[in-house]
Amino acid sequence: MKTFLTNQDDERFLKLVEELDQGYYELIGDELSKYEKYNEFKQPHTVILALDLDKAIACASYRVCSENSIEFKRVYVKKEYRKKGIAYCLIKELEKHLDENYRYSYIVTGKHNHAAIRLYEKLNYTKIPKFGQFKDDESVICMKKEF
Repeated sequence: MKTFLTNQDDERFLKLVEELDQGYYELIGDELSKYEKYNEFKQPHTVILALDLDKAIACASYRVCSENSIEFKRVYVKKEYRKKGIAYCLIKELEKHLDENYRYSYIVTGKHNHAAIRLYEKLNYTKIPKFGQFKDDESVICMKKEF
């Protein structure tokens, strides 16, 4: 497996995001539509892909939130490659490329997405009060990491 840094316009990334969204749709149905605007790529994202030979098998990205914080988004591993530490490695690799001015990282995930929550806890994220559009959303949790 090798990794490749790219951006939100990479077709391989967009294809993985489609698979991710399809999986969420199968889990939560039409409720997914309330997150469409939040998940748009209007702001630039730094993206990392995991490649098996030349096939994109996983991705993670972040966007800048403020002068000292970022948000990790669109973390996804194809089913047949899961439970191998790939998502962990992708996030750690992206963290290595962060500017030293970034002091915090945020992640929002579904409260029933136990695998993702365990991953983020392993990466030293802690649960925080919900913020922004998620303040009254009972289906998500918000997490934060200080660098």
